Amino acid sequence: MKRHLPNILTSLRILLVPPVGISVARDDMRAALPLLAVAAFTDAADGFLARRWQAVSPLGAYLDPVADKLLAATVFAGLAFAGRLPWWLAGLVLGRDLLILAFAAWAMSRTRIRRFPPSLWGKASTVLQFSLGIACLLDAAAPAGWTGPLVERLIPAVAAATVWSGFHYGWLALRRLREKAD
Repeated sequence: MKRHLPNILTSLRILLVPPVGISVARDDMRAALPLLAVAAFTDAADGFLARRWQAVSPLGAYLDPVADKLLAATVFAGLAFAGRLPWWLAGLVLGRDLLILAFAAWAMSRTRIRRFPPSLWGKASTVLQFSLGIACLLDAAAPAGWTGPLVERLIPAVAAATVWSGFHYGWLALRRLREKAD
């Protein structure tokens, strides 16, 4: 069971995408908030447990980033649609993720590259994106004096982390292509 728990947690995150998306689209942030919090917890827990229990698997290595991207796309598009986040930020997050997925698909079909490990900057970007998503939902579900300013501060941080991690992934991709060519 230990060996499979990280992949089960990742699968749970994927299963949470539709209810999170429906709740955000309905502007029911009180329902979406705990669902997104559980999804964020599974994101932290699956990788930690996989490393701790030496249960890293090829399936998990593919599913984890897909789960992250599905959840981020759903939350950011829903929050932009609801007018709670600027569209340019949703486009930035979605655009970076689409470029990463497009490169991975291209590389798998045209090269021998099969591993696409997340970078430290990519992980930091994901943490900031989940933090912003939770802060937006919290601000909508139970506004407090600190939630609005937190959202305002996280928006430029997420934008910067998303752009920087996108450039970093591009640099890593070029480096890996050069290594495979040698």
